[in-house]
Amino acid sequence: MPSPLPLDQKLIDALRHAGPEADEQRRALLRERRVLFVMGSYAGKRKLHERARELGVRMSVLDGPGHWAASAPELFEQFIEVDLAGRETLLQRALAAIHATGLRFDAVATFEEFGGPLAAIIADHLHLPGHPPYAVGAARHKAFTRETCRDAGIPTPRFARLFSADDLETAAAEVGFPAVLKPVSGVASLAVYRVTSMAELRQRYDQNTLQAQQDSGASGVTSDNDPALTALTWGGGAEMLLEEFLDGEEFDVDCLLCEGELVYANLVRDLPQLYMVEVGSQIPPNFPEQRQAELVELARQVLAALGFRAGAFHVEVKYTSAGPRLIEVNARIGGGPVWDLHRRVWSVDLAEQYLMVQLGIPIRPAPAAQPLAYVITSDLPAPITGTITRDDFLAHLAGRPEVIAAYPKVRPGQRVIGSDSGVPEWLGEIIVQGESVAHAEQLMAAILAALELPILPD
Repeated sequence: MPSPLPLDQKLIDALRHAGPEADEQRRALLRERRVLFVMGSYAGKRKLHERARELGVRMSVLDGPGHWAASAPELFEQFIEVDLAGRETLLQRALAAIHATGLRFDAVATFEEFGGPLAAIIADHLHLPGHPPYAVGAARHKAFTRETCRDAGIPTPRFARLFSADDLETAAAEVGFPAVLKPVSGVASLAVYRVTSMAELRQRYDQNTLQAQQDSGASGVTSDNDPALTALTWGGGAEMLLEEFLDGEEFDVDCLLCEGELVYANLVRDLPQLYMVEVGSQIPPNFPEQRQAELVELARQVLAALGFRAGAFHVEVKYTSAGPRLIEVNARIGGGPVWDLHRRVWSVDLAEQYLMVQLGIPIRPAPAAQPLAYVITSDLPAPITGTITRDDFLAHLAGRPEVIAAYPKVRPGQRVIGSDSGVPEWLGEIIVQGESVAHAEQLMAAILAALELPILPD
């Protein structure tokens, strides 16, 4: 990965070693560097941008009209407004808007899943370090990911591409049931369904197709709200993927690549799910170390097969009855509290390391030898369908030493779907830390058992 910075070979060699002195040299190289962020993502990612600002990075954001970053001059030098709808002309409009600023950037970055392909192409046009466009494109397109892994000899679940309803019967015969139906370029489990029969497959396929048609004419698209998620998900058409449902436990491998080498990798365990949406997580995982190592090795092989050589990645995997299997690759830092979890547990700042590698600075993070904390999170999936009556139901947790965070994701008067009638929506997030895995589990269980959820049933 080339560097735009004035790094001589002696300094590059020094930065290829771990240690406090090299860390300080890397941080000094970050200060006052100008970084273009392609898509600012949802407001929850603000903390990552705040961390970049603490490190002395000068940031600009390219996103759609009305994005939250437009109202944050304390963080960003410039907000570059470009409607994210109209994929055919987006690159040309984005490059024109970037050049119109008159700014010269040292790096291109993104914390947003949908921003990956555009960021890679912009970096290529600006002759700056970045992912190979073909690699991030293959990672974003879930069918291309499967095909690449299969061709590389990596064990891959059965899958079939769906271009129209005419493909459903053939795909079902190839894949079998239970299966998972998903958009080829989705995010956050949006429009992802476990299907157990031909009738259910047709129902969910028709549901997704209707949503894609409704979003095909979207305009004024940004990366920071729910309507934008569906518009960006279906912006390239209504192609879907049907793939074998994988048994076993799900994990996220959060990792860093530098110069083709996997320099950091640790796992987050996803807690058991009723539906195809996350409900909580555990770090470090209560899971055999040898199997964790197998999952890390799978992630390394997949990233190499896709053609990645540097960057931060959130690789979703399962340890199945047949061994490690890939779910999908996200060429970015994991969402939600992932960045903070790795800092607390392993003392590795994924945001800092990612910005360094985007500038072409060699990184060698040194994680703690033992976990510094044991953390459990809960997304509070709604147990029943109804209307939210108040949003202060987590306020009593403030100030408790074991509670890292507790905040609602709903507002009074909002109707939510519960697990009693469909895929449950998230009510909020609670994050607790303990002195061991068992201790953290006990703390979370006690909090959840005493929690009064403000849902007026339908």
